[in-house]
Amino acid sequence: MEEHDPHLLDEAVVLLRGVAAELAPDDPNRLAPLWSLKSALQVRFGVYAHPADLDDAVALLRELLAGTPAQHPAIVDARADLADTLLGRYREAGQDNDLAEALALYEGGIPDLPADHPARPGFLAGYADALLARAEAEQDAQALDEAIRAAGTAVDSMATGDHRTPQALCTLGLALRLRFRVRGRTADADAAVTTLRQCAEIADDADPNRPGYFANLGLALADRHAFGGDEEDLGQAIDALRRAVSGLPPESPEQHEAAWCLAAVLKERWDSDGEPTDLDEAIANARSSIVSGPSGHPGLAVRRWQLGDALFERFELHERREDLDEAVTTLRQASVSAQRTGTPEPAAVNMRLGTVLAERYERYGAEADIGEALELGQAAVAATADDHPELPSRVASLGYLLQTSSHRAGRDADLDEAVELLREALRAPLRSPAIVGAPADAPAQPDAEATPDAAPDTAEAPDAGGRGEESEADEQEGRNAVTFRLGLALSERFGRRGALADLDSAINAYRTLRDSTEPGHPLHALAATTLAQLESVRAEEA
Repeated sequence: MEEHDPHLLDEAVVLLRGVAAELAPDDPNRLAPLWSLKSALQVRFGVYAHPADLDDAVALLRELLAGTPAQHPAIVDARADLADTLLGRYREAGQDNDLAEALALYEGGIPDLPADHPARPGFLAGYADALLARAEAEQDAQALDEAIRAAGTAVDSMATGDHRTPQALCTLGLALRLRFRVRGRTADADAAVTTLRQCAEIADDADPNRPGYFANLGLALADRHAFGGDEEDLGQAIDALRRAVSGLPPESPEQHEAAWCLAAVLKERWDSDGEPTDLDEAIANARSSIVSGPSGHPGLAVRRWQLGDALFERFELHERREDLDEAVTTLRQASVSAQRTGTPEPAAVNMRLGTVLAERYERYGAEADIGEALELGQAAVAATADDHPELPSRVASLGYLLQTSSHRAGRDADLDEAVELLREALRAPLRSPAIVGAPADAPAQPDAEATPDAAPDTAEAPDAGGRGEESEADEQEGRNAVTFRLGLALSERFGRRGALADLDSAINAYRTLRDSTEPGHPLHALAATTLAQLESVRAEEA
């Protein structure tokens, strides 16, 4: 333990197994080496993460519990240790019977512990942790409320300076955070932040769990910001997550998860205030998380998709070719991952990849890019069911791809198809901004499904007040983006063929866009300027 030498640990396990084997099952002296062997196996599992060591530790604890007299002081430790280890194995392997057995051990042991028993606070904290696990797994509201009560009692019972207090506070804070996400009560959000901040602050600097406590605090602050919009919460969330990332072992699972969460919160602040350093740091952390994370991570496709989106946004900001090329590469990787797992929907990823490829064609002229983009867009629409809520957005995006494709020689018919698809999209509700590839002075309009996922270890955040109004605003943003593209396609077609019907339709589109956007909106000024130009042309034609 002092030298962190795994070879000594292996030798200890061998020797302790030998000692236990030489003693008869009914020899009272056998319990001591069994306790030591159990501890050595638990420590070795922490080093190598071999499931067999955890299984052997559980078997030994069962034997110790069965062989310890009911009135022996060690019975409490044996019961608590077995319950804790079963809970740990449940979190590793997800076996429901481990969680059920752990809960039964806690519930069976609590009545035997008097209120002043020194082991009772720790036992209650373990019970709260198991209840929280059940609440997460089964959406059990009663278990969640009981977890909060048990954790609160445990914290209140612990003496000042008790080394178990930070972990108990962590369980209480996580349970409060989960209840906030389920029920949306501000009091739970505030209590979660206060509890998790206290947990991180009182933990010893040498405590290996302290960076994780800061990660939990950061996520709770991000939740509260999403609900209440307090920018101070967002800044504090970033600070806490930075401390977590810097304090966790490099390339550990916890570190790459914290790095991803930090990237998501930084991206949120970039979306809010447009500070380029936030976008740079978000990209660096997202890239680090993906590279250091396991290749089979269930969220890998989503993470690659969002990294590709962030790189594309940075390209629009600085127009550096390497960002655009990396965005294409990353989105192609996201497409492969999505095809393998089905999450997110491959059609959504491919439509986003297609729009980015179309932008690269517009900037640099490689026909292979627009050819690939058109194939991806057509396949994505074909794979989308008629009743799919995102079909109108994807039809609109395909219209944009066809409009871009029509800039190639001999592809004039693509413009006709683009106009029809954009009109079709406007006849249906658009749930969020649909079109990628708006001009640099217009707001970026990602594909409808290209929204950042929640922190990987959490469920979606609760709906805040005014969510219906936000949905209506998103739909209007989507309609505005498609209206802009339709006006552009119609004016292009008028320029090629001179049909006044196209000119009149383009004027109507830009008039609609001007009237439906606020004066400060980037599209408002663009629509007004373009409308004035087209009306001047119409007057000359008349």
